[in-house]
Amino acid sequence: MREREPEWYERARKGPFEEAKFTDVHAGKVMRRVKEGEPHQERKGFKFRAGIAAAGVLLLVGAGVFYLGTGPFGEGNTAGPSYQHEETADVTEAGMIKTAEKTMQEQLGKKLPFESIEPQVGADQVRIIFKDGDYYANIWVSTETGQVMMYSMSAIFAAEEIDDDMLGKAKEKLRELGYKGEFKADGLTRFVDYGRVPNQAAQLSENLFSEEAQIGYVNGKYVGAYFEVGQEEIGEDLKQTGLNAMSKLRSGTVKLNKAARNTGWGMDGEITLFYGPDASASSFVTMNYVTHAVLKVSDPSLAPANPNSPEQRAEQEQKLLDMENAKLQSAAAAVADGIFGIRLEDYTLVKNQQDPGSITFESGGTAPAIEATYNLEGVIYGLGIWREATPY
Repeated sequence: MREREPEWYERARKGPFEEAKFTDVHAGKVMRRVKEGEPHQERKGFKFRAGIAAAGVLLLVGAGVFYLGTGPFGEGNTAGPSYQHEETADVTEAGMIKTAEKTMQEQLGKKLPFESIEPQVGADQVRIIFKDGDYYANIWVSTETGQVMMYSMSAIFAAEEIDDDMLGKAKEKLRELGYKGEFKADGLTRFVDYGRVPNQAAQLSENLFSEEAQIGYVNGKYVGAYFEVGQEEIGEDLKQTGLNAMSKLRSGTVKLNKAARNTGWGMDGEITLFYGPDASASSFVTMNYVTHAVLKVSDPSLAPANPNSPEQRAEQEQKLLDMENAKLQSAAAAVADGIFGIRLEDYTLVKNQQDPGSITFESGGTAPAIEATYNLEGVIYGLGIWREATPY
């Protein structure tokens, strides 16, 4: 687990499907494309990365198939492509590519450049791949019937391509949630997925995003949002709680730079305070907005740097895994006991072999697990209570 920002932010950036990869580099590309007008758990982790501009992407999923022109959010659609049953099957390579392109246009709403067609070993199918930068369409077509069997696709749309009705509803919902800014969407991302889970309707997620806010829908139903709030909207007691929590990780003064509210994914009513010398603040404290209970605290500036070579990375990861458990448990307890009011010494420490530098503390009872990250000196730089976000 590499501490960055609350878990939903990282999950959003990754997208609901395994092919989606949305990193800070991609975020920069997205913002450039939009501005230029180009249409273009771990088991229980809390991954988070600074960089609210480009705002990750709230990628949310639900049942039903999206079809352009059926409504602003694709309401009232049936599962999977249906036009195939009305046409004569064409199982030539060119015919299957044409079928895939039609599916992509109807279900994703955009055609991406063709990249390749790959026979699937052990199945009478081909996978047809389209790609445009970080966005893709993988479409599996039967070589016997010429029908689309499953697909996973993603695309980004520029601000001028967003439906006015959809944008209006998004603004209204954000105001209802407490956002006081003027939401001007920089773009929209769309992910659609069908057939990879038996007997499940196609899945669609759409997200409108700007530098200060983002809001996601599942086939027209609001699912989650993230938006910045002014520091004047934050009470002094909340600010003090955040400072107290941050002081458990690092000494010296820290500057509150910005704050953001999170709703959805089973994490409604959370607020995150970001600290640092400038707007790129990466240290943060996440709290319950109503009770002010601290849920997570992180200072990624204390994280170990990533070595350049694979050999150095492997050596560093082994050092992290070899760190003495008792030392880590004591260091984490010094932070957790004061923030969460628990006795972490009574928890069982489990190292994450797949993500060296990450550990989970299991209570053995009904209390939620505590997750932590540490560096090569055994210093804890991130600690949080595991919360089960709504699965997608």
